[in-house]
Amino acid sequence: MNNPLDLLITLTPPPADQPDAIATIGLSSTALGASHAGDVLRDPLTKEEREELRWYLEEYWLWPFAEFAKKGKRVEGLLSNVGLRLYEAVFSSIKADRILQAWRLKQPKQPHQISIISHVPAALTLPWELLHDAQGFLALRSISIVRRLPQDEQPAESEAFTPPLRVLLVTARPDDAGFIDQRAIARELLDEVQGQIDEGKLELEFLRPPTLEALQQRLRDAKRPVHILHFDGHGAFPEAQPDMSSELKLGGDPAPQGVLAFEDETGKTQLVDADTLANVLQQSSVRLAVLTACQSAVGATDDAFSSIAGRLIKGGADAVVAMGASVLVAAAARYVEAFYRELAQGTPATTAHELARQALYVNPKRHVFQSARNEAGEPVTLRDWWLPHFYLQRPLQLQPTKKGKSKPVTPPTFTGFPQGFPVRRERAFVGRAHELLQIERTLRRGKLVVIHGFGGVGKTALTQEAADWLTRTGMYRGACFVSFEHGGDATTVLYELGGYFGLTDDPQFNHTDIPAALERLHKELKQRPTLIITDNLESLLPGGEAPLKPEDCTKLWDVLLNLASFTPSPSGLLLTTRTTAFGDGRLNRGPQTALLPLRGLRPDDAYALATTLIEDLQIDRASVPYTELRDLLVQLDHHPLAIHLVMPALHDYSIQRIRNDFAALLPKFEDDTATGRNRSLLASLDYSLRRLSDEQRELLGRVCKVTTRAELRLS
Repeated sequence: MNNPLDLLITLTPPPADQPDAIATIGLSSTALGASHAGDVLRDPLTKEEREELRWYLEEYWLWPFAEFAKKGKRVEGLLSNVGLRLYEAVFSSIKADRILQAWRLKQPKQPHQISIISHVPAALTLPWELLHDAQGFLALRSISIVRRLPQDEQPAESEAFTPPLRVLLVTARPDDAGFIDQRAIARELLDEVQGQIDEGKLELEFLRPPTLEALQQRLRDAKRPVHILHFDGHGAFPEAQPDMSSELKLGGDPAPQGVLAFEDETGKTQLVDADTLANVLQQSSVRLAVLTACQSAVGATDDAFSSIAGRLIKGGADAVVAMGASVLVAAAARYVEAFYRELAQGTPATTAHELARQALYVNPKRHVFQSARNEAGEPVTLRDWWLPHFYLQRPLQLQPTKKGKSKPVTPPTFTGFPQGFPVRRERAFVGRAHELLQIERTLRRGKLVVIHGFGGVGKTALTQEAADWLTRTGMYRGACFVSFEHGGDATTVLYELGGYFGLTDDPQFNHTDIPAALERLHKELKQRPTLIITDNLESLLPGGEAPLKPEDCTKLWDVLLNLASFTPSPSGLLLTTRTTAFGDGRLNRGPQTALLPLRGLRPDDAYALATTLIEDLQIDRASVPYTELRDLLVQLDHHPLAIHLVMPALHDYSIQRIRNDFAALLPKFEDDTATGRNRSLLASLDYSLRRLSDEQRELLGRVCKVTTRAELRLS
């Protein structure tokens, strides 16, 4: 490993006779055999400037317009100014400058690193990432900047490990905290390391459930040591966020600490303070902790160990990546994407960190901000590249030993398309994050999930996304899809599962012998936990296209509930249907089942889907005014199939024409490449209406103000 050329900036308490100083500066380089001490560091920031920097990172993105935008630009100009002051404060003396210049010129092809070493909170928490020498920010010019705590002896490099490199991802999304799509960070991580996973060089494991207890239990497994712990979720420092319900106590005295929001067993917030987390990790094999959580590097002004990052380093972690303020999801995702891409290529962690910060610098666009309801909005530009902090207590070795061969311990993870799905997705899936999380939690609790809703609302698409996500993230080893659109029964499920496990050519497997087939499948599912999806159950119910006799329905329900109850490695079952009139209370009211009603997309997700389709169809955006498109989506009730089938009509008709003459144009909203009930909006609506009782049809007619089925207008 090519160790970086280190320049140590050691900051110790200031002389008693200089009350305006915050630290005494010691400068040294082992490689040069040079050192200098005695200069003092005074705070380069005024109280007002410190507040402005905090405001910029924590609040500006909420109101990036008008006078706030002007203030934001002013603060962005302050960044280089602060960096120049820091540089001058440390390197202004002749001796300090000589050491600096000699260090910069020595071995120019070797990585260079500046280590800030201190236990003085006021010094350690300065924005060292902004160091600026009038030519530019040092951190953006291949110079790593890391923080350390003082130690009595030269730190030893961590030992190489036996592959694979194991990354444990804790994605916590408590119900009572601000919701974040659980795929936002994890998807970027997965995409960047998938090649390493497939080669057996890296294992990415998702902690389920994301509780502190589950983390403790997982870290006790010495046979599968965790090398990188990544926490993705909410974090805070109580003094920075007084509304956090946590004044945590150490030793009986009030002592604010940083906290991370894990989940408890019910999915609610469990605040875990810095001390508790450090104690959990202390005897573990974790070498690097990555915390994409707000304020995870923020601590008290009088305690360097009150932040999550500081306490983990004190507890023995080799390195920690943490956030010096609140972080936006877009920024965290972009950082993670670049950071793990470099790690997967064998780049040292400190260099990977700097390259990830450069990625944030090069692309400062974050979330889309809408200043007025009649405007589409624009991405917020935020210069937050210096927000991620890297704490490095000892040289970090994330390269494997030369001994042994790296090979997958399990078959390659699922890569996107389970057996039996009727169509392949042509574009990225949009939305349904809340529903996906609800599905995951319900399946984890051993329940069968019944997804029900109007035709075309996206039930099948959601099950495909669930199959993709839950298999790719390791909850299941695969997924098997069974469609009842054209009929079937209990033996159909057993036959399809037999085919999935390769049993159809086995003379000892008979799918028509239900008890024997279930017993055999039980053994297979223990070895290979599988997500089983049965689609279009309404076809088998009275009034459906292929209705079953009541006794055959009962056999089917028996088989599905039996499959859902397999232990100790349970399969998961998702059922889709347009109606829940099963004639069997076990499926819609029983303790083994959970109902998930599916309606239209959330407004922003519907808009994202519509704009994606408009771009794919190469429709001129100027002909699709923002407000009118939003109004049309409301009229469509944000219904996914309606959006898919109506958007192509924008080639021929204006939005206003579509809105005004929707009933007359309804037969034209169709997909020439599709067949069956979803080939057109009219066909889907007609099929769903035929599933309604006379009473329900009459009520729907009154609500939607329709006179005939062909005049149905979504509103």
